[in-house]
Amino acid sequence: MNPTERIIATAEGQELDTVPTFSYLTDLGPAYQVLGKPRMNEEKLRTSWIGKLVIGKLGMGWPGKMVMQSLVKKTMFTCVDAAVEMGFDGALAVHGSFLSRFPDGHTIQDDWGSYNEIVVDKEGNGSYFYREPKIRTQADYEAWPYFPDPDKVARRTFNYFKQLVEKHGSKICLFGDAGIELYGRLFLAMGIDSLIINMRKNPAFVRRFIQRLEEFSIKNVGAMMDAGVRVILREDDFSFKTGPQMNPKMFDEFWGPSYTRICQYIHDRKGKAFIHSCGDNTKMFDYFLKWGFDGGHAFETTSNVDIFKEKQLHGDRFTMIGGMGVDYHLTSRSKPEEVVARTRELVERLGPGGRFIISNVHCLPTMDMTKMQVMLQAVKEFKRTGRVS
Repeated sequence: MNPTERIIATAEGQELDTVPTFSYLTDLGPAYQVLGKPRMNEEKLRTSWIGKLVIGKLGMGWPGKMVMQSLVKKTMFTCVDAAVEMGFDGALAVHGSFLSRFPDGHTIQDDWGSYNEIVVDKEGNGSYFYREPKIRTQADYEAWPYFPDPDKVARRTFNYFKQLVEKHGSKICLFGDAGIELYGRLFLAMGIDSLIINMRKNPAFVRRFIQRLEEFSIKNVGAMMDAGVRVILREDDFSFKTGPQMNPKMFDEFWGPSYTRICQYIHDRKGKAFIHSCGDNTKMFDYFLKWGFDGGHAFETTSNVDIFKEKQLHGDRFTMIGGMGVDYHLTSRSKPEEVVARTRELVERLGPGGRFIISNVHCLPTMDMTKMQVMLQAVKEFKRTGRVS
């Protein structure tokens, strides 16, 4: 049974000899730890003469788009390389088709309608944080000139995943993600206040925007599956650490039909549909199931969600992916025996009956990948005896 078959079998309720593992890795720092490469100082690159030229002067044109696409591709290919090196069964594989331009030297534009601030940590690792929405009204939407062309992006998505499948498809299950959230991308573009107002006063406009995101998503999901990807991971954060960001019935009314169609499309092509959603989704799991998702990732350890309770409530229908926190266990502060103990707790309580894949709940540049290796080794020791030695 190859890694993709293991993931699919687990999602269908088969109990395998060991619990499958999934790498949710999005930062170069942890990946370089695994691969033994020196950390790249992205701040030096950004402030070099060529960085200033491309980002500060040419960032809104094709040079900016090429740089952004190249950086995302390098990051995700390296993260998958690291997951393969460590021996994971599955790995996140993102095609970042939404961060495309640099309006100035400290801003990344999301072509779906928001600005993000470039931030750099003390070691020179570059990242970004959401700053402001750019599409607050229907008039802003009509005037916005940067929406991605779904056909052009789908072609890039196909080529991107074709390379990944050819390189790693037999070694690891690629969880394909085209990087476009139906809810998250919309509230980032509009701002949560404007989104709520428009849902009330101009719902047709909100649905039109969602429909555009859905059509884009389906084309990119199709491109990934055409390239050989069988497992799709949709990323969309519906909740704070304490519960949903709005009444779940509103999510179901506005976004449920689109996600139902996307999941059905994936299933019609014999694939599996998972969702990554941060925060406490206790009140969302019934809707995730209603929309057709086979499982979900995160179950953040710093939120109020109880992964063990959810196993009892939904574990016969919903595959749970996560359980290992990045706030303590996968940091330099933890002890190896603590990681082993947490692994034991997860696999013994969640592994029976299948539908559990152990994983880091998120990714931080500060993760200690030696602790991830401890987790993987402990998982390998788990057999049908239900014990980790």
